[in-house]
Formats: sequence, C-alpha cells, structure tokens
Amino acid sequence: MKVRNSIIWRMLAWFLLLALIPLGTVVIFVQRQVNQTILNVELAAAVREARLHAAESAYHPEAFEQHTQIYDGTEELAFILGTDGMYLAHTNPQKIGTSAEEDFTPEILGKFSASASGSLDNSSAGQIIGFAAIPGQNSVMVLVKNNQALQNTLNSLSRSIFIQLSVILLITSIVSGVAILAVINPLRQLASFADQVGSGNLEAKIDQTDLEGEIAVLANSLTNMTARLRDLITNLESKVEERTRDLAIASDVSRQITRVLDLDILLPELVERTRQGFNLYYVALYLFDPQSEELTLQAGTGQAGTRMKAEAKSFHIQARPSLVASVARKRKAEIINDTGASTIYSFNPYLPDTHAEAAFPMLVSDELVGVLDLQSETVGHFQRSEAQIFSTLAEQIAIAVRNAQLYREQEHVARELERTDLMKSQFLASMSHELRTPLNAIINFTQLIAMGVAGPVTEDQLTMLNTSLNSSKHLLQLINDVLDISKIQAGKLSLYIEEHVDLIVEIQTVVDMAEPLLQKQNTLLEQPIRFIQDVDDDLPLTACDRRRIRQVLLNLLSNAIKFTEQGSITLSAKNKGEETIFAVMDTGPGIPQEMQTQIFEPFIQSTDGIKHAGGTGLGLHISRSLVQAHGGDLWVESTIGEGTTIFFTLPSHPPIRQ
Repeated sequence: MKVRNSIIWRMLAWFLLLALIPLGTVVIFVQRQVNQTILNVELAAAVREARLHAAESAYHPEAFEQHTQIYDGTEELAFILGTDGMYLAHTNPQKIGTSAEEDFTPEILGKFSASASGSLDNSSAGQIIGFAAIPGQNSVMVLVKNNQALQNTLNSLSRSIFIQLSVILLITSIVSGVAILAVINPLRQLASFADQVGSGNLEAKIDQTDLEGEIAVLANSLTNMTARLRDLITNLESKVEERTRDLAIASDVSRQITRVLDLDILLPELVERTRQGFNLYYVALYLFDPQSEELTLQAGTGQAGTRMKAEAKSFHIQARPSLVASVARKRKAEIINDTGASTIYSFNPYLPDTHAEAAFPMLVSDELVGVLDLQSETVGHFQRSEAQIFSTLAEQIAIAVRNAQLYREQEHVARELERTDLMKSQFLASMSHELRTPLNAIINFTQLIAMGVAGPVTEDQLTMLNTSLNSSKHLLQLINDVLDISKIQAGKLSLYIEEHVDLIVEIQTVVDMAEPLLQKQNTLLEQPIRFIQDVDDDLPLTACDRRRIRQVLLNLLSNAIKFTEQGSITLSAKNKGEETIFAVMDTGPGIPQEMQTQIFEPFIQSTDGIKHAGGTGLGLHISRSLVQAHGGDLWVESTIGEGTTIFFTLPSHPPIRQ
C-alpha cells in the first residue's frame, strides 16, 4: 500500500512537474503579452492625444490653457517645449520659462526633436510620454501620464491570472495524464490569442466551445479585456476624427475670412459653410448696433434665412424670451439642448423643427459685435466639448466683421480725401491763374514807373519801387510753385521736350541767373563764398524740357546760396554715358538725418529753412517731380556741420512721363 501510495505520489509529483513547466511558461508569456499590449495601447493613446493638442495649438496657439484644463487636478502633465529645451507653456505655470533638463534626461529630450511624433515608456520615472511637433512652429507638444494606475491594473490582472492558473494547476496535478493533455491544447489556444492581441489584432477571438472551468473563465476575462481595449481605441479614434473635422471646418472658415472683406458676400458663405460642416438645421448671424441696441439679422441659411432677412428681422437686446438677446446681454455662450423644456427659447414659425439651440457672442476686445446662432433638429445635439470650437469660430467671425467694417470706413474716408484733394488742387490751380494775371500787371507797371516812363522818380521812390517789384516777383514765384505742385498732384504736369539740348549752355544760363543772388549774399558776409564749376566738356546733347531743367538747377543753387555763410558752393555735371549726373554741393550747416526724407514732402522745410524764413517748402518736391518726369532721380546726402549735396540724374534719352 505504501509502495502504491509512493508511486501515486511520485506520479502526481511528475504530473505536477510536467504541468508546472508549461503552465508557468504560459503564465509568464501571457502576462508579458497582455502587459505589453496594454502598454502599447496606452502609448498609442498618449501620442494620439499629443497630436490632437498639437493640431489645436497650431490653429489656436492662445487656447493652450483651454484645451489642457482637463488635466487640472490630475497627476498628468501637458506642456509645449521649444527647440532650446525651455518650457513655452505648461499646466504648471511655475514651470514656464524654465529648462526641461531639470525634469528629463538628455536622451529623452533628444527624442522629442528626433521625429514628428512618438511615445516613450519612461518606466524609471513611472511615466508614459506622448509627443508631437506643432505644425508651422518650432515647438513640440508633450503629454506626460502617470502609469502607476496602469501598473496597479496590470498587477491586479497578473494576480488574477496567477490565481486562476494555480487552480488549474491544482486540478491538473490530480487528474491523469489525459487530463493534462486536455489542458495543454486550450492553453495553446490562449497563447495564440495573446500573440494576436500583442501584434495589434484586437478583433481576435477565442473559441470557447470546448473550454471549461478556470480556463473558460480566463478566456472570457481575456476576451472581455480585449473588447474593452478595442472600444477604448475606437472611441478615441472617433473623438480624434471629430476634432480633426471641427478644426478643418474652422480652418476653412479662417481662410474665407482672410480672403473676403465684403460682408454681403462673406457672411452668407460663412453661415452656409458652418451649417453644412456641423450638420445643423439653421445658422444665423446677428450684428449689434450700439446706438439703437438692436440685433439685426445679417445672414441666415435656407429659405427661412432669406425670408427673415427680407423682413429685416431684428429685436432689442432686452427682448425676452430670446436666447440670442440673452447671450448678447450676458456676453456669454448658452446652449439649449431641449427647447421644449426651456424658458428663454422663443419659437420661430419659420423654423418649426428646432429642438436644440446654441448661441455664442461675437466679441472683439470685450466689445459686442454680434451673435452666432446655431439650431438643430435633434434634442441634445450640442455637446460641451464642441463649445470651444464654436466660441473660437464666433471670435474669428467677429474679427472678420470688424475688419470689413473698418475697411468700408477707410474706403469712404479715402474717397472723401481724394475728392477733397482734387477740389483743393482745382482751387489752387484756379486761384493761381486768377492771381498771376493782376500780379503780372502790377510787376509790369512797377517796372515802367521805375524806368521813369510816367515821370521822373527820386532815389527814395526808386528804392521803394524796387522793393515792391522784388516782393511782387517773389509772390509770383510762390504762385508758380503752387500751380506746379497742383499740376503734379493732379497728374497733369506736361513737359515740352526738345531734342539735342546743349546742357553746357543751360548750365551757364543758370549760373548767370544765380550770380546776382550770390553777390547779394556775399555783401552780407565777411568772407565771400567761393563758387566752383566742375562741368565736363563732353556733356551729351540731351532730350529734355530746358525750362524745367533750368528751374531745377536754379532752385538747387538758390537753396545752396541761401544756406551757405562760409566756404564754397560747387556745381558739378558729369557725363556717365547714358545719363548725366548733376550735383550742387555747399558747406552750409547740413541737414539732420531724420529730416533728409521729409524735406522732399510738400510744404516741409528744415530747421534752417524756417530760420531763414524763405520759400514755402515746395522747391525740392517740385524739383524731384520734374527730374522723375524726365526719367531720372533726385536725392540728398548731408552731414551736420560739413554741408549738403543734392544729386540728380538726367538720362540722355529718357522715357518721358507726361
């Protein structure tokens, strides 16, 4: 009996040993496969979530706090990391602007920039990390999850598997070798199932027809776990798909906003695009008039929108019941998911099938622009998760409306300014003509009296007549300048072009005309100003309006004489082949750098010009316009305390602009 018992116990021991080896291997294998599968799913979920937040940050960089507030109160972190390793945004505000090297090893930081997206199992720190580059920005969105809860789940599952397999092992040790063989096949089936799940095939199934006892329970547990993982991934992918769709619609609307500035075209396109994109019953835009405090329908979809727009539908901001008016008063979005149970919903006979309504204020810097109204035929259609998308959409539309309104105002102001400028130019031209006729008569009669035609004049009378004559000529020059500037601004400046103009002769004529001005200036100085001519002998014969070129040269020489109190004035003309470069150089006080651009504007004078109280500030503007009309250019180079040089070019055969 003892021998038989010994043999039995020995057989049982062998049976136990034979069962323990394969079953222990299966336990370890299944546990590793399940653990790895769950870990892979968590890593995939982390990288998908990071990609989602990266996409949101690309379209709405300012919305980081809004789309990461779901992590408040949890051990999970979200942050945006720059290429320099600094935190640009963080769910912990104290981390912003600090270095990530304090929290992560260089190897992990290096992986963030090595690829567009990915995930890391940082088991040593108890973390699961997902990251994704933000499109169009030199930064990466990183999501850090605490895997302690996952580890607890895996441990619990491991204990469950161990207990269940231990029971199977106990039963197997008692039964015969046939029972052991009967157990091995189901375990192989479970191992095959674990392999399939581990490779990512979450649709794999276990044939439980011949399974009994603890193995059937284990198979059922693994099947249920796989189903839960499959549902989790499916729901996550569905949410990502919906959010991607919402972002695509918002992006499309943003492109429309930047492309169109006409509200009559833009707003109908926006409401129709919103209605189609979000599968809505009706979408409308109401604009707010601060003076009348009225909300007026600006655009609505479908026949209902067309009818109400034709009827100029509007209501006061204090209207009740009205969801749109309520949102306008509170400056806060509101959602009614069951209009039948709402006290602020107002029934509209044009929209009898509305069962859910949401309204969002259109704000620009806390200023109400209007209200975006959305309606659906389905009770419970509007989810809180979509509210941020619609709020952002309302803000974008508000900015577009304000830009379009400002554009209209600017167009109106521009037309008024253009009309006023034209009237001014016409008035100046008319008055210049009217003033020149009597002024020429005054000059002519004054000259005749000074010549003694009307009788002898005394020295004192002659002095007064010459003073009057000089003042009249100065006034005539001012009138001519005003007439020229009027023609230039009206685009009616005409040139009388002559071929083969001898520039050397024209230069000498201008020098002779400027000589009296220089002599008069020298009488007021202790040391006379030296006048230097540096003119090439081979200046080409040029096609130009000789009177206008004289006018430019005389104006530049007059300015140089007026502002130079010591030193010299140089008139230079150099042959450069296809063009001649003129320069008038003086040793006057110079022009400040900040004034060197302004002096070419009409009626602008330098500080020294104002001090000399001469001219109107039109000379340089007229001179540059005349030179540019010949196809050349005029510019200034000046140094304070050293002097000023005015250059201009004159093409030999210019493309004349009439």
